[in-house]
Amino acid sequence: MLRFLGLLFLVAAALRTYFDWQGATSANETFVFQPIGQVWFDFNSNSNSLLALQPAIERYLSPVIWEKIIGPMLLWPMAPTLFGAAIVFGLLSMLFKRRDL
Repeated sequence: MLRFLGLLFLVAAALRTYFDWQGATSANETFVFQPIGQVWFDFNSNSNSLLALQPAIERYLSPVIWEKIIGPMLLWPMAPTLFGAAIVFGLLSMLFKRRDL
């Protein structure tokens, strides 16, 4: 299962990198990785789920969680973050791999 998740994150990171590269070349701009918050907003802009998440977390959990954890994470570049998650799951799959006796 961990290996599958690692592969899934790796494919998602490669696709996100392709989409970022395609968007930069079609607009004749320099290549930059899009942040997680921007990708989320572009993907789901009609339902405003991103705008509803902040007050919900601040009201029901803690404002500190939004300010110190989730808010900064939305500014991280998405493709390198997905590559990092793929590496973590790949290493975990090697660490916890089943040994056939």
